[in-house]
Formats: sequence, structure tokens, C-alpha cells
Amino acid sequence: MRAVYLLLILLFSFSLQGKTKDLLFEKGLDEIMQEEYEEAQAVFLQDAKLQPSFSSYYNLGVASGSLEEWSKAKWAFESSLKYRPLSGDAQFNAKFATQKIGENKVWKHPYPWLERVIIGFGATTWTIFVCISSLFLGFLIFNIVSKRKSNTIKWCLRLIVPSILLFVISFYGIYSINEHYNKERYAILKNQKTKFYISPNGVQIKEDIDPAIRLELMKYFKDSTWIQVRSQGKNYLWIESENLYTY
Repeated sequence: MRAVYLLLILLFSFSLQGKTKDLLFEKGLDEIMQEEYEEAQAVFLQDAKLQPSFSSYYNLGVASGSLEEWSKAKWAFESSLKYRPLSGDAQFNAKFATQKIGENKVWKHPYPWLERVIIGFGATTWTIFVCISSLFLGFLIFNIVSKRKSNTIKWCLRLIVPSILLFVISFYGIYSINEHYNKERYAILKNQKTKFYISPNGVQIKEDIDPAIRLELMKYFKDSTWIQVRSQGKNYLWIESENLYTY
């Protein structure tokens, strides 16, 4: 009986969380419709922290762009591409925000084509492929080991290589999606006055970095107050985390 009560409490808490997110999202949309962009920005930022998604980050970008906070808008639109990398609207807006930060800057998609295709299929599709291919492999191996009719064994031997290939590709797809969503890879400067250091709390150095450039995130310091990034010039720099947008 106690286990039933615990289960009901968990289900109720999950439903409340979903309703809270829906209410936040709807509130943000209402604020945008009323052109209350600062309020909308705050709501969608909270929404993105609670449960990151394409819609929450995309609308955060819309609100930030309306306030002409282009660095935040660029970060938000590129963060939305993490969840839907093939979105044409998000790509166009990320490019627009980048050009607002620095004129004539060429925007490039943060993720390579192969990764975009893998993410586009989705984790559910790759999981289904893994299950089907593993079951089919088991069936083929069983037929080979049990020494059925010669024609059956021939067909099983012909199909086993494509089945293994499908299983490996599908497993790689699941692994790539897991890495994609759970790892932060890029950083964007919040402003042009950002200071750069050789090491955390170390010597400050002069580095001329365009704020429109996307930096590669290397690692966090142990207390997460500092982040090491790599610039396009392949220089390794330490920056206080409060001065960066990361995704």
C-alpha cells in the first residue's frame, strides 16, 4: 500500500511539473504577443532551465532579439539548434543575430551534417532500429547454429552482415545523441569587455576576440566558476563562467 501511495505522489509531481512548464511557456508567448519582451525573456529563460527544448530556446531568442541583445539571441537560437538542428528558421535567425554583432560575419552551423542527420532521426527511431536489428540477429544466429535447411542457412549468412551493420549504426546513433544532449561544446561571449586569463585567477592576457565568434568549450574548473575555451586561433584561454553563454 505504501508503494502505491509513493507511485501516486510521483505521478502527481510529474504532472505538476508538466503543467508548470506549459504555464510558463504560455505565459512567455502572452508576454511576446503583448510586446513585453523583458518579461518574456525572463519567462523563457526559466522555462529553458527547467526543461530545455527547441521551443523554449527559440522563443528566448525571439525575445532577446526584440530587445537587441544580440549575443544572448545568438546563443538562444544556436541552443535551439541543439534540439532541432535542421530548423531553417533557427538557422536564419542565428545567422541574423551573428551579423548584428559583427557585420559581414559568415555564420556556420555549429554541428556537422552527419550529426544533424543523426539528431534529426531522433533517439526513438535509433532505439527501434537497435531492437529490430538485435532481434533479427538473434533469429539469424539461432537458425545458423541449429543447422536448419541449407537454403535457410544460406539466406541467414547473406543477411547477417547487413544486420550487424544496421545494429552498429543504430547503436552509434543512440550513443551520439546521448553525447550531443549531455555535453556542452560551445561558448559565446556576453560582451566585448570580457577579460581573458592564462589560468583561473591567474595572469590576465590581451586577446582580441570577435564577440560574434563561437568559441569551443574545453573544460570547466573544479568549482565551475571558470571555463577554458579555445579560440579560432587555437589559443587556450580561461574566462569567468559568468561572462559566457554556453551550450
